[in-house]
Amino acid sequence: MIPREQIEERLVRFQAALGAAGFDGALIVQETDLVYLAGTGQSAHLLVPAEGRPALLVRKTFERARAESPLERVEPLSSLRELPAALASVGLEGGRLGLELDVVPAASYLGYSRRLPGFGLADCSALLRRVRAVKSEWELQRIRGAAEMLSHVPEWMARHARAGMTELELAAELERELRLAGHQGPIRFRAFNNELFYGSVLAGPSAAVPGSTETPIVGPGANVAVSKGASHRPIEPGEPIVIDLAGAWEGYLADQTRTFSLGPLAGLWRDRYEAARVVMRAVVEEARPGVAPSRLWAVAAAAAGDRPGFMGGVSFVGHGFGLEIDELPVLAPGFDEPLEPGMVFALEPKFVLPGEGAVGIENSYLVLEDGVERLTTANEELLEL
Repeated sequence: MIPREQIEERLVRFQAALGAAGFDGALIVQETDLVYLAGTGQSAHLLVPAEGRPALLVRKTFERARAESPLERVEPLSSLRELPAALASVGLEGGRLGLELDVVPAASYLGYSRRLPGFGLADCSALLRRVRAVKSEWELQRIRGAAEMLSHVPEWMARHARAGMTELELAAELERELRLAGHQGPIRFRAFNNELFYGSVLAGPSAAVPGSTETPIVGPGANVAVSKGASHRPIEPGEPIVIDLAGAWEGYLADQTRTFSLGPLAGLWRDRYEAARVVMRAVVEEARPGVAPSRLWAVAAAAAGDRPGFMGGVSFVGHGFGLEIDELPVLAPGFDEPLEPGMVFALEPKFVLPGEGAVGIENSYLVLEDGVERLTTANEELLEL
């Protein structure tokens, strides 16, 4: 359960952001946002006035929501026709009402527009994402748990990886280890048409197979319906194996990539891997409160130099995480709001050579008052098994 004081502090910050942006209130419906602000992922509508006490109206299942949420006002909602009266009961009878328009389906938005003619509906998702970007100590404890889980990846690889097994077979072994360590399974993406199952286990040319996801490595996947991640391809000696996994502990995530091989790797791959570590060190040295994420992208690109294949052509080198894997901050051009203490981000410099493979490294970091702390502690060396 999420403690009452956590929920109260989050709501205070979100309400302050709503008021400062000219919103009278917000209507929150996305499951992860409900978990963050109400402490439950049950099907519900959270009514948040910019000032005053919020209310959680539950469609399914009321008993679980009542038991899980520390909010004072949790009530059943039998029909969306009840929404106008419910909004009025928290002091919202018109005005500017925020919705999570980055994730709310268009059909739902049109339905709310019809049912709430007295409101001007506008997007409040950026406000909520900025609130969520700064983690509390309670959240950081869970993120540390997720990161600690990933520290065992090298020993798991030494235990299970062997030539001739498929990427999917190796992925299954690593996923089993993560489950036994307490991993929740699903990894939540906020972005449309994105999904992740533990992460990516890709060897040789599989790691260079491009796809729809805006990430440096994608992979062929198991079939055309699941066209990203591990495949049925056997792993061969002497090729780079990229293990990019998300740990998960009590809902919160951490992200880590390490590169392995079965036997020695060619010098080209060693050069690219060391280049990725140079990029990482340069960005870590620059990262601190007040620095814009876009600046860290520029530092990364400069450190990579003219070596081909940096980030597989995508223009970012890191991302925030928390309850979802794609949170703020994003270390990419155009993201200019500065880092703050309490933010976390995954820094993942990678090099992708089309048709051949990829190498890279990724660590999760916490922004401190005067720099950053590395949260993922697995051996950073290129590991030849």
